[in-house]
Amino acid sequence: MKQRISLLLVLTLLLTMPAASAGYMHITQTTMEFERADAVFTLDYELDLLVRIYVMAFGSAKIVPEIEAQFVSFDEDDVTIVGLDYEQAVVIVKNVSYYEGGYYFHDPHEFGITIGKLTVDPPDRLPRTYLNTNATQSLFYADVWD
Repeated sequence: MKQRISLLLVLTLLLTMPAASAGYMHITQTTMEFERADAVFTLDYELDLLVRIYVMAFGSAKIVPEIEAQFVSFDEDDVTIVGLDYEQAVVIVKNVSYYEGGYYFHDPHEFGITIGKLTVDPPDRLPRTYLNTNATQSLFYADVWD
């Protein structure tokens, strides 16, 4: 009987957990790679224990707002979450760069939050890491896809 009450209490706690309670997710690193004019962001994060259990049991819909918060400055129609679990999210943002004369040019874009560690990996050179940033940097990269 006590086990049933404990289980019921834990399930009630998980079901009533707020959708966007501050501080339940700690983003450890964000990686930005380019595919032509689009960017692929990979977010690595750690979740609080109860949130992690909730995501394992009921899916990742509760953490979507926290992921989307990073991309509020981008056009909402261009942002697509293509992978999401309890440790990592993959987000594609369309048209972050523009093409001209064999090169793609990327103008700075602000994020909705400060990112502790952002690694930018252009296709034609070594990756660069930026600490405590709230925007991408200007850069250009060669069209390696043609």
